[in-house]
Amino acid sequence: MRVQFFLSVIVLVCGSEAKGALRGMFPDKHPPMLQNGVDPGQPVFLTPYVEKGQFDQAQKASKVGPIPGVTQDSYAGFFTVNKTTNSNMYFWFFPAQTSPSNGSAPVLLWLQGGPGGSSLFGLFVENGPYLINKDIKFGTGFSFTDKDEGYATNEEDSYAGKYVPAISYKIHMENQNPFKKLNINLQGLAIGDGLCDPETMMPQYADFMFQIGMLDETQRDYFQKYAMQATTFFIISYLKAKAATYITLAGYKTTTTSCAQRCIFDMLLNGDLYPYKPYFYNVTNTNNYYNFLLTEPPADFDYYATALADPMIRRAIHVGNLTYHSGEQVEKHIINDIMDTVKPWVAVMMYTGQLDIIVAIPLTEAFLQTVQWSGLDRYKSADRMIWRINDSDKEVAGYVRQVDNFYQVIVRGGGHILPYDQPARSFDMITRFISNTGF
Repeated sequence: MRVQFFLSVIVLVCGSEAKGALRGMFPDKHPPMLQNGVDPGQPVFLTPYVEKGQFDQAQKASKVGPIPGVTQDSYAGFFTVNKTTNSNMYFWFFPAQTSPSNGSAPVLLWLQGGPGGSSLFGLFVENGPYLINKDIKFGTGFSFTDKDEGYATNEEDSYAGKYVPAISYKIHMENQNPFKKLNINLQGLAIGDGLCDPETMMPQYADFMFQIGMLDETQRDYFQKYAMQATTFFIISYLKAKAATYITLAGYKTTTTSCAQRCIFDMLLNGDLYPYKPYFYNVTNTNNYYNFLLTEPPADFDYYATALADPMIRRAIHVGNLTYHSGEQVEKHIINDIMDTVKPWVAVMMYTGQLDIIVAIPLTEAFLQTVQWSGLDRYKSADRMIWRINDSDKEVAGYVRQVDNFYQVIVRGGGHILPYDQPARSFDMITRFISNTGF
C-alpha cells in the first residue's frame, strides 16, 4: 500500500488578556481529573513494543475505547522520544473510514500551533475524527517531559508556522539520503494563518486594523511606530549585530534585540509578559484576535476539557491520571523564537481566514511577496481565481492564487480558527488540495 502523507495545520497564534495572542483560545487551566471512584487506568507507552518489533501488540494496546456512543476505531498512546529526559509524545490516530479502491487513503497529520496548543483542541473544536492528532511539544496536552532541557527552544521544535515547514524540510532531506532506512511519502503541507516572518509581517498590522475600523488614525500611527521598531530590531538581529547599550521601552529593559522584538509584540498585541493589558485591548476592549467580528472567544472552545477530566475517558484514551498541560511552559521556553523567520522554507498551500487579525491576510501577502523561489515572478502576476464549493453555488467560498503546486487561499467568513468558523469551506479546501483537483 502506498501511503500519501500530508502535513496540515492551522497555526493558533491568538490571544486574550490572561494568556496573550499566542494561546488565547486555550483554557488557562484545565479541570483536574474527576474524583468519582472510577479507575482512569495507566498511560500506554508504545516504544517498548516498537523496539521489540511487536507492532501487532502495540496496535492492540493503543486501541481506544470503550467510549459510550463512539463506534469508530481509533488509536492513542505515548511514544518515548528521549529516555534521558523522559520526554513522551502523545498521539490520537483516526484511520480512514473508507479507502479508495487502490488502498491509498492519504494520511493527514494535524499539528496545533500556539505555541503550546494541544492538537486535541483541533480534534474536538475544529476537525473531528479524521486525522492523526499529535502533541509534538513536550508540556503540551498530555505530552510531557521530566526535565527542563526537554522543552523546545527553537523553530525546529516550536510552533506550527515554523515547525510545519521545518518538519517537512527534514522529511524531504532525509528522503534524499541514499542510506535512509525509511522513505516517507510526503505529498504536501499546508499552513493556515502562519506567523512565519515578522520582518515582513509586523509592519502590516497597523494599516489593516485601521482599515477594518479597529484603530483610528492616532492609534494606527502609535501602533506602526512600535511595529517598525520591532522590524528594525529584527534586521539588527538578523545581521548578527550586538546591542551596545540597553534597549528600554514601555517598562522593559533588555540588552538583546530578539527580546526587544518580543517585548514590542507583547506590549502591542500579545500581553503574555507585559505587566499591563496590551495596547490593542486598551483601545478596542476586545479579547478576540482571531475573528474581528467577535469580542470574546466562543464558550464551546473549552467544553472538551471537561470530557478529558472524566476518568472513564482517560482510561479509554490511555492517559491515566497524567496532567493535561496548558502549554504555558512551552511558550515560555520558545518565546524568543517568535521573532525568527522560516523564509528559506516554502509551503505548498498557505491559507488565511478573512476575519483573522493576529495573522491577517496582509501579513501573509507581504511575506509571500518576498520568498525567493523559482515561481515568485509568476506568483506575483497570477490571476486570482474565485472559488465556490459547487459551481452552482451563489455563495463565494474564497479566492485562490496558484502557481504549479503552490496555492494561496483566502477563505471568506472565517477567522483564525478556520474549521470552526467555516467547516464546509475548510473541508472542501483540504479535499481539493489532497486530491489535487484544483479550485
